[in-house]
Amino acid sequence: MCMMKIVAGIMRHDMGSGQKRRERTQVMPGGVTRAEHAYLPDGDRLHMLDVYRPEGAEGALPLVFNIHGGAWVFGDKDLNRFYAATLAKAGFTVVSISYRLLPETDLKGQVADIAAAAKFTAEHAGEFGADTRSVMLTGDSAGAHLSSLYYSVASDAELAGLYGIEPGLPFDVRCLVLSHGVGDIHELLLNGKGEFIRATAPLQRLFDKGMFGKKPLESPLFARSSIEEAGKNVNFPPVMLIGCDRDVYLQHTLRLKRYFSEKAPRLEFFFTEGEAGARLSHVYNILRPEWEESRRANDASLAFFRECMAE
Repeated sequence: MCMMKIVAGIMRHDMGSGQKRRERTQVMPGGVTRAEHAYLPDGDRLHMLDVYRPEGAEGALPLVFNIHGGAWVFGDKDLNRFYAATLAKAGFTVVSISYRLLPETDLKGQVADIAAAAKFTAEHAGEFGADTRSVMLTGDSAGAHLSSLYYSVASDAELAGLYGIEPGLPFDVRCLVLSHGVGDIHELLLNGKGEFIRATAPLQRLFDKGMFGKKPLESPLFARSSIEEAGKNVNFPPVMLIGCDRDVYLQHTLRLKRYFSEKAPRLEFFFTEGEAGARLSHVYNILRPEWEESRRANDASLAFFRECMAE
């Protein structure tokens, strides 16, 4: 675990530096309110969530429940604050959560945090102005894995028992929107053919220990943690995938496309490639929501949500 802490520290430094450089050029959208709440009363700064709403809006609005990415080791709700504010300005209540990170917790702990935040949101929906009958569950990168994993675990009583959470979703998820999602956590780094890069096996083993403990293969969660594994007995809602051809995790997006084309009742694939995506890379629509390409992707996701609500 000491080595995992070292690797996590390096990743946090590098990703945090990139976040600071990017945010120097960004301005928060106006016309949006933001309120912070603790979803667990333990004083942990990562057990917090933000609620965004259009300024002056009245009544309950459709809810976007957002889970940030960061390779399971980095970030908090502030990582997605520009994205969350952008969606709220379009006429939605957006709940953006923090959760504990590897190696301070494990995958089970992260799912437990998401479940606690979802339960708290449902219990305080009236206060938040959130319509829990119309929910878009969304995440990017590792957050896409966690959002779809949480949906699967909460929807499967056996899995809920394994992960130690209450079975059942506390709100009505009308659609899943996964941006540049990582699906198979047993093979994180893939080459252009979709094959696991064997040279990264030591790093993969390190992450496995962070996620599942010192003996990952002995964990009952190990074989029930990738989306394809956890979703075997789950009836998914409509799913939208957002990706681009310059994404470092492109092959994961393509795997998810194949999987959800059979598992989801409806699959929307928003993919930008070639010259149109020349400057785009991993989670561009989340980290740079002010870009025109990002507006198109995020507007498409909200249009998809509205269509799912109308069905």
